[in-house]
Amino acid sequence: MAKINIFDVIKLLFNPDVSKKLILQIAFQQIKAVGVAKILSAALARAVVAGSSVVKVPQIRKILKNDSLDKKVAVVKGLSLEGISLELFDALVHASYNIQNGNAFVTYGESSLIGVQNVVLVLLVQYFRIRGKLAAASSLSEHEQIQAALMELYKPVGIILGSAVFLTKVAPSPLVSLLQILKIPMSVSARLLQIKQNHTIKSASHLSDITVGANTLGSLIRVFTTVQDFRTLNNDYVLLTGYTCSFLTNAALAAQCYYYKNIHKDKTDKDKQE
Repeated sequence: MAKINIFDVIKLLFNPDVSKKLILQIAFQQIKAVGVAKILSAALARAVVAGSSVVKVPQIRKILKNDSLDKKVAVVKGLSLEGISLELFDALVHASYNIQNGNAFVTYGESSLIGVQNVVLVLLVQYFRIRGKLAAASSLSEHEQIQAALMELYKPVGIILGSAVFLTKVAPSPLVSLLQILKIPMSVSARLLQIKQNHTIKSASHLSDITVGANTLGSLIRVFTTVQDFRTLNNDYVLLTGYTCSFLTNAALAAQCYYYKNIHKDKTDKDKQE
C-alpha cells in the first residue's frame, strides 16, 4: 500500500482548483444537512427585516414630494388614518408578543421597523389634514397654521408613546397574548378600511405601488418562513394565521392598485383618441 505524503496533501489543498472544489463540496454537504428550505427561509427572513426598514418610505415620499399644500392634502385624504393607526397598534402588539416569547428579532423585526414608519405616516396624515382645514377656513398666516397644526400633534404622539410603554413594560403576558390573537381581526380591519376607502373614491393613486407590492411580497415570505420554523416557534398557529391574513389583505390592496391604474389608463387613452 502506497504511503501518503503529508506534504503532497498540503500542496494539493493549496491548489486553487482543488480547494475551490473542496469548499463547494463542504458547502453542499452543509446545505443538504440543514435543508435547502431552512436555509432559504433564514435568508428570506433576514431579507424581509432588512427590506422593511424602508418599505413605507415610498408612501412617505408620495406625501412629501408634492410642492403645493393642496396636493399633499389630497394624498393624505386618500389614506385611511384609522387603518394606519390600527396597523401601528398591530405592530406594537406583534413586537411585544414576540419579545415576551423570546423569539429571535429576525422572526418579527419587520413589525418594529414598519411600526416606526407608521408613526411617521400617522403624524403626516394628521398634520396635513389639519393644515388643509386651517387653510380652507382660517384667516391665520401660513406660519400660524403650521404652529397650530404642530400643536395638535401632541395628542397622537402621547397616545403612541403611552401605548408603546404599556405594551412593552406594563402589560402582563396573558394580556399581550390575548391582544396578539385579537390583532388578527384588527389587522384585517386596518386593510379593509383602506380597501373601502379606495373603492369609495374609485382610485388607489394615493397609495405607493412600491409599498403595497413590498408589503404583499413580505407577508407572503413571512408565511413561508413561519411554516419552515413552525416547530422552532412552538407550533404558533396565531403567528401563522396572522401572516396568512396579512398576505391575503395586502394582495387585495395590490389588486386594487393594478385595477384602478388600468381603468384610469384606459380612460386617458380613450380621451386622447376622442
